[in-house]
Amino acid sequence: MSLRKHLNILDYAVHFMLRRRGKNIATVLVFTLVVFMLASVVMMMGSLREEAENTLALAPDITVQKIVAGRQGLVPLSYASRIQDIRGVSRVEGRIWGYYYDALEDATYTIIGVEHLPFRVVEGRAPRGQEVVVGEAIAKRKRIIPGDRIILRDHRGNYVKFTVVGVFSPRSSLQSADIIAMPGSIAREFFGIPDDRANDLAVYVANPAELTNIAYKISLALPDARVLTRQQIRETYDAIFGWRSGVFLAAIFGAILAFAILVWDRASGLTAEEKKEIGILKALGWSTEDVLEMRTCEGVLLALNSYLLGIILAYIHVFYLNAPLLRPVLLGWSTLYPSFELMPALSLEDLLLIFMVSVVPFMAAVIVPSWRASTIDPDEAMRGV
Repeated sequence: MSLRKHLNILDYAVHFMLRRRGKNIATVLVFTLVVFMLASVVMMMGSLREEAENTLALAPDITVQKIVAGRQGLVPLSYASRIQDIRGVSRVEGRIWGYYYDALEDATYTIIGVEHLPFRVVEGRAPRGQEVVVGEAIAKRKRIIPGDRIILRDHRGNYVKFTVVGVFSPRSSLQSADIIAMPGSIAREFFGIPDDRANDLAVYVANPAELTNIAYKISLALPDARVLTRQQIRETYDAIFGWRSGVFLAAIFGAILAFAILVWDRASGLTAEEKKEIGILKALGWSTEDVLEMRTCEGVLLALNSYLLGIILAYIHVFYLNAPLLRPVLLGWSTLYPSFELMPALSLEDLLLIFMVSVVPFMAAVIVPSWRASTIDPDEAMRGV
């Protein structure tokens, strides 16, 4: 009997919603839009942070740069021996890299000197001599495949031919989209970097617990150097992603404001018609609990359907369509945008956060006015007093 009663109340709630389908459809559309926008930002930020963690896994424990007149300059390789003498440092490597502007494509590439490839390649091998491995975005932009030639202009203004021997995997496009990898000695010659200099030093520490202490000792030994730990780079990523996501949330402020107005309208009270209907129900024998249950069922149906629809649409938008609405705001790659696939990275905490921000205020705005209306005298409710 109790189960039948609850089913009847649920059935009445559905019919109650259908009689006001225009208003409820508008509610679902606004609710779904807000959940979709919020979930899209949360999902993409989670995926980007996951990609950033994968990138940091390849980064050195400490990066040392030389600062000249407030800007980064070439660091003497003699600094490497001074750092190597610090207890706890396992090895120090000089890195060669730089930016290259392609006027023909109006794009900026990153050229790195490597002995071993930092990312997987679709096909090919590590470069030797006048050979390079390019990022997927460069390969698509210039329509080149392994075996083709690419011409770059070095620091003297001479045009140098390189043979493409590989293309980095699309799965690493977030990190490798704009990269051209060539042997370290060739990159040094291409940029005109002296043999006793490097762009920066990569420092590897044997015990991660001593990372902060070793970084402090390096800064004392080299007062003209900037010392960056992996954790500091991670914090920079978080700050950049947080700022960009804040810009996008500001852009969808109109949708959030519309949702806030919707919740405020719900919380400000019921219409005279809704109060009259509650009065009739109480006159027919419905208790206050029954009225609250009916209104709760209505709110739950609206909120959960909108929430689930918004989550599903956001999931498709981010992980199947690669977030076309978010890329211009959350990514910046000069004019060369990576065509990477975002890997699903959605946690239960993210779902609960979106639920608490959207569903809970809406349910409160539905239940509180209904409880206040259900406690008044049925005769007064039917007369609209």
